[in-house]
Amino acid sequence: MFESGLLPLALIWIVVGCVLSVIDIREHRLPDAIVLRMYPVVLMGLVVAGWVTGSWHWSRALAGAGIWLMAIGGAWLLTAGRGMGFGDVKLAPLLGATLGWLGWQPALAGLFCAWVLGGCWALGLLMLRRANRHTAVAFGPFLILGFWAAFAASSWVVTSSLGVAAAGS
Repeated sequence: MFESGLLPLALIWIVVGCVLSVIDIREHRLPDAIVLRMYPVVLMGLVVAGWVTGSWHWSRALAGAGIWLMAIGGAWLLTAGRGMGFGDVKLAPLLGATLGWLGWQPALAGLFCAWVLGGCWALGLLMLRRANRHTAVAFGPFLILGFWAAFAASSWVVTSSLGVAAAGS
């Protein structure tokens, strides 16, 4: 569920997500100077969300972070770092924790969307012969797009259900 308390963190993610995406597309890296500084920012953003709403979802946030870390970190380990960059591994728990605050469904949906979007992009490049099996594709932007797809969907679902509930009153 979307919580209005996450708005400040969402605004930060808009800026940071755009910056990280541009850097990853251009340089195929996610700089520690940005990613690692987001750890305390996300922590404080979740504290603000809890304070504003009075709802504290730490276990869900940790579960979301763990799910994203296991999936992305697992891909990194299985491919010995050739299929996934370590910057993606460091970014994943941040995005997962933010979505996890909303629930495990948005956390899973965001991760699923990232894989699907990245896979479709890679498949499109292969079909257009602009890439081969060994071509590196920046995955950070797809992690961020998957995050936003799930974040927006959770907001839409809650807004829609509130509208239906209000209309039925």
